Amino acid sequence: MRSDILRDIVAIAAFSGDTLVSSVRTFISVCANVSFEDPAARVATSAMIAVLVAVLITYGMRLDDPWWATISAYMATQRSGPASIQRAILRISGTVAGATIAVIGVDWLAYDMPACILAIFVVCTFSVIGNNVSRYGYSWLLIGLTFTMVAVTSLGNPAQAPNIAIYRVLEVAIGSTVAALVAFVLEPAPAVPPPVAPGWTGLLGPKLFVTLHAMRWSIAVALLPLVWRYFEVTDLSQMAVTVVIVLATPAAADPRDTHRQILAKGLQRLLGCLLGGVFGLALLAVGVDSLLPFLLMLALPVWFCSFVQNGTHTATYVGTQAGFVVIVTLVQGAGPPLSLVPGIQRLAGIFFGLLIVMLVVLLTHPPASARPAAAA
Repeated sequence: MRSDILRDIVAIAAFSGDTLVSSVRTFISVCANVSFEDPAARVATSAMIAVLVAVLITYGMRLDDPWWATISAYMATQRSGPASIQRAILRISGTVAGATIAVIGVDWLAYDMPACILAIFVVCTFSVIGNNVSRYGYSWLLIGLTFTMVAVTSLGNPAQAPNIAIYRVLEVAIGSTVAALVAFVLEPAPAVPPPVAPGWTGLLGPKLFVTLHAMRWSIAVALLPLVWRYFEVTDLSQMAVTVVIVLATPAAADPRDTHRQILAKGLQRLLGCLLGGVFGLALLAVGVDSLLPFLLMLALPVWFCSFVQNGTHTATYVGTQAGFVVIVTLVQGAGPPLSLVPGIQRLAGIFFGLLIVMLVVLLTHPPASARPAAAA
């Protein structure tokens, strides 16, 4: 048994090293071969414009957390107008549903830690299952994400939950709608039919691996209230978003394949977090306090990160996470950023969220003895 554990540790370390080396090489290759003829460049231009428009709208409305709208504009931009519209609708509907559930239950959950942990576990389990089996999987993912975010950020003061929920829905609606409109104008290509969804039947039978996958990884999300209580973290929003998004990796029948995918995705996000964080903090240190220079400072890294995200290589999640970190680092309040502190705090939240995922991956890694026997 001990040799099996050591063998697994060595295998994980080797896989992690290979993934990081491969991702760095791929990222460098993409950097060296940027082409405006690449279809990813068109998507990156749409994402950049959507992000800038969302920033201007939220600044004009003086919303508390404009980065939510900006992230929504970044993430809702797809390879065609119809696909972006579909993604925007799913993002908005999932956000509304998750926020509503959180507001209804937060008064009870905030004062009962076991109940809060159980509620997050249950909601996220259904969220991850829906993400794997429903044709509206992205909406199901946003239900779990929004519920967790509103719930954990309201633990200290449940009375804030309705305001948090309303502003999150408004910000997500603004960013998603802007992304859909920009993509519809710049990328009027026909939508690609979505893959056939597996459906909700058989979750305790042939598709039991989906249920177990959802329950296993929802444990990571359910740990967040304990982090809030025992480590006195005041803002868990970035941590919650990071944990839920990484765990959105589709389930495979072999849990080892799922674990490898999640580990690879998490490692790429760690790399993207490092790259985006260093670049974002470096830009913050410049101290730009005028709107036009700030928009230019934001536009360039967003374009490049979206270019990496929408490529056909194997390191797309590096671009996803780098873009996410650049946005949450630079987009702080109703105007150009004035301090490094919020950027550092948000970067720390994302980093520790990824560490939670990595910890759960290591603790739930199937033992070597569980490997299927080779065919005779």
